[in-house]
Amino acid sequence: MNIKDLGEYGKLKREAIQISQSLERLNDSKANLVFDTVTGSGQESPYQKRTIPIRGLSYKYIKTYEKRKKGLGDRLDRCLDKITEIEDFIETVQCPNIRQIIEYRYIQGLEWGAVSRRVYGHASDTTALMALTRYLKARSEKC
Repeated sequence: MNIKDLGEYGKLKREAIQISQSLERLNDSKANLVFDTVTGSGQESPYQKRTIPIRGLSYKYIKTYEKRKKGLGDRLDRCLDKITEIEDFIETVQCPNIRQIIEYRYIQGLEWGAVSRRVYGHASDTTALMALTRYLKARSEKC
């Protein structure tokens, strides 16, 4: 895990929400529904003729719909896998200061100065960044 991967967390969360909304819109789309009626009767006597309304997706739309739905589902799966990977990494961080830095910067989206003030009590923009950089470097050297 590196700073670039952690920086993707917020973007991945937003993308996952956007993809989920796209899937909902795709599933709720009434624009491509086709309506028609058929004539039929009951299965038992008296067999009385009646009109039965039917609806469904247009034939032309079905292939496009399935392809789009699969593509969005695959993208959502990739986003969720990466989000889970980052969250699993955060759970393995032993140092409370580093966990706080990651939380404030990458999950809450605060600027580095605000992160340094909250974690270390002063406004240096580089204190929290340097602490995280050193931690990640030391961790990668152990592997």
